[in-house]
Amino acid sequence: MDFFYDGQIRRYVTQFMRAFIGFKYEAGDKTQQTIPVMYGDLSRQVANIIREGSENKLPTVPRMACYISGLQIDRDRLTDPSFVSKMSVRERDFTFDEVTGEPNYTGAQGNAYTVERLMPTPFILTMKADIWTSNTDQKLQILEQILVLFNPSMNIQTTDNYIDWTSLSVINLESTNFTSRAIPQGIDDEIDVCTLEFTMPIYISPPTKVKKLGVVRSVIANIFTETGDVANLNDLVFDVTTAQSTQYVNARYGVLLFKSNNNQPYDYDLTIVDDDEAVNALGLEDKEVKSKTTEIDWEKVLDRLGGFRAGARIYFRQPTGYEMVGSYAINPSNPKVLLVTFDQDTIPTNTTIASTVNGVADRATVDAIIDPYKFNPVEKWGGQSNIPLGTRYLVLDNINDSENTGQTFRETPYNEAYDGPDAWKGSTGEDPVIVANSIIEWNGTDWITLKDPNSLANPTYFQNLKTGIQYKWTGTEWLKSFEGEYSPGYWRIDPNPA
Repeated sequence: MDFFYDGQIRRYVTQFMRAFIGFKYEAGDKTQQTIPVMYGDLSRQVANIIREGSENKLPTVPRMACYISGLQIDRDRLTDPSFVSKMSVRERDFTFDEVTGEPNYTGAQGNAYTVERLMPTPFILTMKADIWTSNTDQKLQILEQILVLFNPSMNIQTTDNYIDWTSLSVINLESTNFTSRAIPQGIDDEIDVCTLEFTMPIYISPPTKVKKLGVVRSVIANIFTETGDVANLNDLVFDVTTAQSTQYVNARYGVLLFKSNNNQPYDYDLTIVDDDEAVNALGLEDKEVKSKTTEIDWEKVLDRLGGFRAGARIYFRQPTGYEMVGSYAINPSNPKVLLVTFDQDTIPTNTTIASTVNGVADRATVDAIIDPYKFNPVEKWGGQSNIPLGTRYLVLDNINDSENTGQTFRETPYNEAYDGPDAWKGSTGEDPVIVANSIIEWNGTDWITLKDPNSLANPTYFQNLKTGIQYKWTGTEWLKSFEGEYSPGYWRIDPNPA
């Protein structure tokens, strides 16, 4: 039998101790103090620890100590040990908030589970509560507050789990030992201990079996009658007019979507973000996954959806609510990657930007995204005259943002000389002022700003010809249009599209 521990007895003891938390006593000066509660009887070892190893120090009082004094099986409550209670539980579907990441529950049905509860074993748990006091008045104050609650019992609840059928119990007051001192009292016992004895009927349960309901892959029906004749096949058909429309919505693990390196414009690679999260969500066993340190084989994932079918569709929901749609297939060279081919009409359309050069066509692309302090177009093309007309770049930083750009040296008393980088000078030596996040174009003599952050429409889409990645202007920054991480609930697979 595999090891398991759920802390069941510990929860009963914890709830028992909570029943005594919060009681107070009033001293002679009318001040009230809360009485601390701890676990453990006043044994020699406990007392020595409380006294900090000194014989000249006594434990502080008043104080209450709770501990177990007995645990016996309750034969009067024994039932059929082989009984199994089955419950069908269905979760509410939810999506994750894009900003906060918190789950938002919807009205749709989520995952379905079958819970098999095995018969628990009944016990009688005997608990004692020792009340330490230094005088009779302290003891009477505490007892009066406690005893009024037990008439003769108090109900407790160990968990708020709807499925847990052993969460309720009761505390029964059985007996009271008013004092630990002998009569006549001597002078050795500075602390008087009053002991209250309680019993609690409890259950100790074996682990519960939780089974996640999967997808029906096939239906087997007997085509023969009891006499061996072939049955009427029409009687075996439930509804021949109902179209297959099984749709699986993934709401349990995230995925990463990035451009494929196969030179196909609409192909993208899909991988799983957290493999352990996917293993738990899909109900996979450790033996079905080669190693938790490696990516999950997509064949295992699709098997949970009934296997791969031609024509199956995959959807990716954008922040605006719009969904991108495509087909998918397992990458034959790497089954840990799902190859997604998007429908062209579902990809956002690039924004065409007019050219400033006569004879150069308007386009919705840039040749590259560059850092102007690390990229030199003159060196790349082997000279300024070799830069092709209409070359476009998205610039990530400011160029020539000095206050003295374009001024004449010593034109004002405090003006200092400014000489911009040669890489971005015009053919006559002018220094163009270019703002970060601008799209620029070479017109044969100068770098011209086509669009800057103030003139860009929101949203503006363009494609980087060097990488094939589409970008979007959000009003404050450039981001990948739709590539990146998709949280649970923002992507789904339809294995049987209508």
